Amino acid sequence: MSPDLHTVEGIARVVSIDGGVAWFEPEQTTSCGHCASSAACGAGSSATGSGAGIGSIARRIEFRRFALDNTNDLHVGDRVVVGVDDRSLIKASLTAYVIPLFTSLSAGGFVQGAYGSDLLTMAAMVTGLFGGLLIARIVARTLTRRGELAPRFLRRAAPGETCHTS
Repeated sequence: MSPDLHTVEGIARVVSIDGGVAWFEPEQTTSCGHCASSAACGAGSSATGSGAGIGSIARRIEFRRFALDNTNDLHVGDRVVVGVDDRSLIKASLTAYVIPLFTSLSAGGFVQGAYGSDLLTMAAMVTGLFGGLLIARIVARTLTRRGELAPRFLRRAAPGETCHTS
């Protein structure tokens, strides 16, 4: 990685090795699983896998699994620091939020100006929203295909290292 590349870092744990590919799960941040009600929400049991019911923290983390080439001789249980270019996160945020909002408001504004009907304006806004979501999906696929949204291996995590310390 070039030294001028700014990344947003996170800690992930290797959960399986499949040939030359390592599968990772992001570790929970300190904002979840450390409160008094963690057992009630499912976060307290996510480490054991027993809380993997629908909608539980463990289930959501399972869906966030990602794979990287195992070029660093990683083993199951290893903790690593992965990073995503901060400019890619900005692109992803703009794609997810700005495109649908812009298309919805533009369609609504156009129809309101042309017809002056609140009912037609609402219908146009809903149509614009769905059109924007479709465009956002296409842009997101393009970003994914280019590899801009994929995390990259940065280094092995030091013992006790969290996202907030090094």
